[in-house]
Amino acid sequence: MIDETLLADPQRCPSCSAVLRDQPAACPACRLPLQGPVASRLWQVSVEAARLLGVRAQLVARLRAEADTPAYAGSLAPTPATTPSAGPAQAPPPQPPQPPAPPRPPVPAAPRPEWTPRRVQNLLLGLGVGLLAVAAVIFVAVSWDRLGVGGRAAVMAGLTAIAAAAAYRTARKGLASTAEALSLLTVGLALLDCYGARASDLAGLRDLDAELATGAAAGLVAAAAGAGSLVLRTRALRVSSAVLAQLVLPPVLAFGADRVDQPAALLAAGLVAQAVAALAVVAGWPFSARARDARRTVLVGGALAGVVGTWLAGGAAYAEDGSLVIGTALLLVAALTLAVASEVVRTRAAAAGPGALPALLPAALQAGAAAVLVAAVWAPVVDGTTDRWTAAALTAAAAVLLAAVALVPEDRRPAPVAVLLAAAVAPGGEALRALAPAVVGRAQWPDAAWAADGNPLARRLLAAPDLGDDGWVTGVGTRPALVLLLVVAAALVGASLLHARFRPGAVVGVPVVAAAGLLAAPALEASYAVGLTLDLAVALVALLAGVLLMRAARLALGVASLASGAGVLALGVAWSFAVDAATLTVLPVAAAVLVAAVSLAWPVPVLRAARVGALAAAVALLVGEAAAVARHGGAGWPAVWSLALALVVAAAVAAVVVVATRTAPGDAFWSGVLRGLVALAVAAAVADVGSLAWWQDAGVAGTGLAVDVAAAVLLAGSALVARRRPTEVLDARFVAGAGAAVGLVLAATDGDQLWLALLALGVGLAAVGVREDHRWGWPAGAFLAASSWVRLALSDVTAPEAYTVPPALALLALGLYRRHQDSAYPSWRAYGTGLTLALVPSLLRAVTDAGDLRPFLLGLAALTVLALGVARRLQAPLLLGGGVLAVDALVQLAPYLAAAYDVMPRWLTIGIVGLLLLASGARYEQRVRDLRRVGRHVARLG
Repeated sequence: MIDETLLADPQRCPSCSAVLRDQPAACPACRLPLQGPVASRLWQVSVEAARLLGVRAQLVARLRAEADTPAYAGSLAPTPATTPSAGPAQAPPPQPPQPPAPPRPPVPAAPRPEWTPRRVQNLLLGLGVGLLAVAAVIFVAVSWDRLGVGGRAAVMAGLTAIAAAAAYRTARKGLASTAEALSLLTVGLALLDCYGARASDLAGLRDLDAELATGAAAGLVAAAAGAGSLVLRTRALRVSSAVLAQLVLPPVLAFGADRVDQPAALLAAGLVAQAVAALAVVAGWPFSARARDARRTVLVGGALAGVVGTWLAGGAAYAEDGSLVIGTALLLVAALTLAVASEVVRTRAAAAGPGALPALLPAALQAGAAAVLVAAVWAPVVDGTTDRWTAAALTAAAAVLLAAVALVPEDRRPAPVAVLLAAAVAPGGEALRALAPAVVGRAQWPDAAWAADGNPLARRLLAAPDLGDDGWVTGVGTRPALVLLLVVAAALVGASLLHARFRPGAVVGVPVVAAAGLLAAPALEASYAVGLTLDLAVALVALLAGVLLMRAARLALGVASLASGAGVLALGVAWSFAVDAATLTVLPVAAAVLVAAVSLAWPVPVLRAARVGALAAAVALLVGEAAAVARHGGAGWPAVWSLALALVVAAAVAAVVVVATRTAPGDAFWSGVLRGLVALAVAAAVADVGSLAWWQDAGVAGTGLAVDVAAAVLLAGSALVARRRPTEVLDARFVAGAGAAVGLVLAATDGDQLWLALLALGVGLAAVGVREDHRWGWPAGAFLAASSWVRLALSDVTAPEAYTVPPALALLALGLYRRHQDSAYPSWRAYGTGLTLALVPSLLRAVTDAGDLRPFLLGLAALTVLALGVARRLQAPLLLGGGVLAVDALVQLAPYLAAAYDVMPRWLTIGIVGLLLLASGARYEQRVRDLRRVGRHVARLG
């Protein structure tokens, strides 16, 4: 039945709800006439029915809402009849309030059956049919030999006829499921009859080959089932006929394949022909809509035959001798069939309305057609090209097919474009075997600078030691790889032009073109100078094109072009280190290329960061040029590095001055650039000092001391500008701190240098603390104390008090000053660290010290601290002094306690301990208040 919500829709058929377009004279689906007086009346009735159904739904909703209201039950009671009266109507006397009716107990829901009657019915029928089929098989297998040929035939034919008659009889009585089961049993018995006829050699059937007998049996039963379906319209007969009809040809093809020289071609031809015939039958299905299940069966069978036939056709075209032409032709037929099927499906889907067919089915068929077409075109290409040019030829063939997609309507392009683009790009991986030496060969020369001599070929200077004698893998030529990359790039650009979904292809094509530029020199057998010139030219063109694209708001293409140009330029600069003259020439030229790109990109706001990076790279190239000139003039490497670092410091300082004078407050970007420049200047300065020290043969420790002193000076100097520009010095301090850490690690190899490095770093941090923030005093004090400890250790001082007492006194003096300024300042924060540093190390040494002087002096100092804590009522001195004094006393009494323990019997010792514990437990409750009172008293101390 049609959905009532579609009755008033003029774009729907009033009978089958199919979508109507352009007011047709009849429904395209059910062929219902839609014009004339009767059709107009049907439309009016449909609209009225839709309105009445809407009113009905509203009334049902209203009744449900009123049923949920408690007062609705009283409104259903009948109202008393009123009689006319001459006098005024008197109100009825008030009724006493009635108690609310007790709630009705909920009615338990009926248990839901686990199986529906239909499922139970189908189960019984299936079991019955299965048992009958088993009985028939047993009869054929066991009792077959007891009867003659005539008896066997009569029994099996009689059983089949009885099953068919029963199916017909039950169908006439309306037992559809039983008729379906008996129809399926009839088909099974018919197949068993065919097997029995051949097994009993009826009419000499045993002499017939098994494949032909199987095909003939399938065809005979399919014909009988099809004829029976015209009389007995059951699904089992229709589907069985459709299935068996498609099993006639495969056994016959298998029979013929064993007797020909090209079996794959024969099988492929037969299966492709069957698939085409099946799809033709489905497209022009002549039967009624009831046979839709058989139509779907034919469709599925034809699709399977087409898939297997296409696979066999590919095998014939690529692997079977003498089958190239027929295999290619079959692949073309399969591709054409898929294309036609996609159009048929698209037309049927448009006529049936949305949701009738899967939306992706036409696109999937188009993709399959494109893939099979590629396989058909590639087969003769693989057969007719050499190994070196195979990948390029395959890509070129796929690119030609991709260009032909321009003849297809735009709404049908996405699927074939995706497949053909993948086919064009996939062979491009072969170019990596030639591209790898081109990249590795350029990048290897900074480690072997100026090792090449003369003016050799570019190909020889790109030789990578791990890739062969001349750096190129055997069998891979640079010219095929160059052509391959160019064709891949053209395919990517072409796909971006064919459909909007593939516009990112042009972005990917840019680095592919740049990679092709890296192969130009070895492919052309050019000289080294020509190769460098090509690299610089490609980098210049890519950078300028990227800037122009960015100015034209083509961001993705612009970024790809800029990145490709930067990569090619970096490889070209690396390659220039092969020859000294090339290095001296290429470095300034590369810097000029970057400056030209920056000048062109200056009006583009989005390229601010890129401009800064390009300028930094240009300055680095010029610094490298200066270092190269110095090295070429005979300077040693230490001098070269020192010169380069000094130039970096000068350039960074100059850039800091320029940026600081032109940066507006609040500009986050240029503030970040300024911070980076300051950090770079600090890092270069520290590294330059270290290189100078190393150049002067200062050794590892001396170099570490120089680096640490430089970092300390820069830390102290950062405090001078921290108040005016506090954010700009954060990264600089981080870099200086990292340099100081490296310097300390290097200086640690020599104690005489280490204590000086610690002293310098402590002084630098102290300067920052005095100038800016007192919290810097803690690390400054730690480094100064460490410096003194190292110096004392070098002087063979072993007493811990020499290391701990001076910083402890300094901390106590600071705490005393803070308590003098603020009497509420806690004693733990004022004196806790200093007292711990003064007493605890000495206590740890006193535990292992055999002498008497240190424990005595420590006890005296702890007693003094305890007395001061009691006198000033300070918590930290009281607890620390008392704790140290108690531990020191126990340590001193330990030898005597141990001697007493050795003298007394063990049982007596254990007894005493037990008595003490018992007494302690007995007195605990009595003394708990006193303990709590003492605790509160101590807590009230300062």
